[in-house]
Amino acid sequence: MNMASSALVVECQRQEESCRYTAASLHIWQKHARFWKVVFIIAPIILGGVAGSQILGVLGTESGKLVGLFCGLLAGFFPAIYASLDMGMQVKDIGRAAAEFTSLRDRFRQLASVTSRSSFTEFKSAFEQVMDRTDALRANSPTAPEWCFRRAQKKINRGDYTFTVDNNATP
Repeated sequence: MNMASSALVVECQRQEESCRYTAASLHIWQKHARFWKVVFIIAPIILGGVAGSQILGVLGTESGKLVGLFCGLLAGFFPAIYASLDMGMQVKDIGRAAAEFTSLRDRFRQLASVTSRSSFTEFKSAFEQVMDRTDALRANSPTAPEWCFRRAQKKINRGDYTFTVDNNATP
């Protein structure tokens, strides 16, 4: 393998690692976003039920009425907060980007381990196509919060995303 091919293999490995961390971060973020989406959908139903409950009226105290009013008020806020955060679209966008970065991670790994054995021209052309996809995705994908990246680092360093075959593989 010539020096240019070797340098391109190293770049493929760098991009594979970048995609691995980004995909893992986005998957972690998507799980949390999905949880909060469910909370914002279910909470108004529960709060509305508590607000309209006859039990609070039966208690006959001012505090019971205030609790009912407060629950009704909160139930009204949740849909507005949900819409302003655009949580429905956010979960879809995060998931789509996570899946695409996972695909790109695999493509870079395949480029480094398989396509690199072909001619440099063919290897470079394939690399540029995958980089174009990567650049387009990076320009339009959401950026995961820092806490997601730190969790992804821990999971990756623990070996959560390492395949058994990779432990036994020889280049």
